[in-house]
Amino acid sequence: MDLKSTPQGHGFLLPVSNPSLATAMIMIIGIPLALGITYILVDYCRVLKQRQKLPPGPFPWPLVGNHYQIKLPRPWLYMTDLSEQYKSPMITIWHGHKPNIICNDIWSISELLDKRANIYSSRPHMVMLGDSRNATAYDQVCLPYGDRWRYHRRLTHNATGSQAVRSYRPFQSSEIRILLQDLVLTPDNFVKAIERYSISIVSCIGFGRRVDKMNDDVAQVALKFMEGVDLVMPGMFIMETIPALIKLPKWIYPAASIVLENGKKFNRFFTSLSKEASTSGQDNFAKALFKEKEANGLRDEEISFLTGNMIGGGVDTTASTTITFILAMCAFPEVQKKAQKLIDEVVGSGRLPEWEDEANLQYVRACVDESLRWRTVTILGGIPHSPSQDDVYGDYYIPKGTWITGNLWAIHRNPSEYPEPDVFKPERFITRDRPFPNKKGHNAFGWGRRQCSGQPLAEQGLFLTFARLLWAFDIRPGLDSNGQEIPVDIFAYGESENMRPEPFRARFIPRSERHREIILNEAATAREFLKQFDGETKVKMEPLEM
Repeated sequence: MDLKSTPQGHGFLLPVSNPSLATAMIMIIGIPLALGITYILVDYCRVLKQRQKLPPGPFPWPLVGNHYQIKLPRPWLYMTDLSEQYKSPMITIWHGHKPNIICNDIWSISELLDKRANIYSSRPHMVMLGDSRNATAYDQVCLPYGDRWRYHRRLTHNATGSQAVRSYRPFQSSEIRILLQDLVLTPDNFVKAIERYSISIVSCIGFGRRVDKMNDDVAQVALKFMEGVDLVMPGMFIMETIPALIKLPKWIYPAASIVLENGKKFNRFFTSLSKEASTSGQDNFAKALFKEKEANGLRDEEISFLTGNMIGGGVDTTASTTITFILAMCAFPEVQKKAQKLIDEVVGSGRLPEWEDEANLQYVRACVDESLRWRTVTILGGIPHSPSQDDVYGDYYIPKGTWITGNLWAIHRNPSEYPEPDVFKPERFITRDRPFPNKKGHNAFGWGRRQCSGQPLAEQGLFLTFARLLWAFDIRPGLDSNGQEIPVDIFAYGESENMRPEPFRARFIPRSERHREIILNEAATAREFLKQFDGETKVKMEPLEM
């Protein structure tokens, strides 16, 4: 050590620099840093060059792309604004160095995902939905298009295809009867009653046991599991933009470890629940999957995701669409009155509507389609598609692996296809006077070969639920302290990609004493029938880290 002095003469000790040590430190820190900066700059040049051939969009920053420019919450509103700003139905935003093409009109996305389904049926690599849940190689919703995906799809179709779901009608009808009773006895808890009903249906199919109370463990896990769709929401997670973060140790980046550990807990829960269900006396999806495990080597991780997705996918479409329908009936009472008049003509007041009445209740069927269109649950079209090879569309070059997202908020509210888009108008699905790329007239269940597997089950349940709600009740807005109706806000929806109304108050007034009597009697009969599905699970979910 050399003694150095300050100008004031106060001495203190400083170590004399060691030239060889300083050189070593520069090499250890400086070279990797220089290489990292060089990689980022070279990669950024590639992004800027690639950007010239893609649809327009905001200028990306190095490393993070447009992550910090995306306006949250509800990025679908931001995407709609960008489409108007750039005067283009297709826009591009960047997750770091990965492009995401957002389609804001039905024609462009249908051209890609429907007409070119042979190359647009794959998935992009997803860090949050895939890697963070150990799902990239095991989960049907993340698998690239190929033999393994087709195998998973076939297994799911065996449980939720058009023919399979007809066999579920007896317990589905019984659960709707109990839902009506819940709305008579505890109308203020209508959201919980609807969630219980929808969870119970998929639990009977998946695990051979029904859900009778909302504090049921399966019900609570199902509601939490449904939040997983937000993992693909643009601008939500920096780990999607900078994938290396997911691999950092907990002491450096705790958020990554929390996400990974929570994914493992969900996986363990559904694996254990499925193993338990495989020994049930009732036939169920989990039991069928364990037979596949013995015959074809299906892995536990795959079984976990197949059964978990049935819960996650089957619950939210049914529950959220039903709550949206109730909101619409409060906001558009003239639609309710028209539907009730038609139901009374076909069914009368002496019995509940049945599936056999569907052919004569076209307006109720149209109410289902309009609910799915008016406020679509999977507002960004569910999980992004991706081309399995480079492609050219018009003037655009679309690289292999590009995220392709459908902004259903813009698509389903385009006045060119849906005049007065925010008016709940079932008639638009009875007499279509405007062209649309598919016969259904909406895309609430997605596109191409990766449309939602649960569509037949959801549509089957939604029709009978809506028909019976309209038959049973006058659905009206709640009352304030002065006895005045509280107007509902048709734009008051949550921030999740699985969109549902913000809490609102509604009344369910039995249409007559005769209607009320039938509801209660039918519920008693339904409970007797459903006893075959009663049972308790011993499987518990581990507490999630926050």
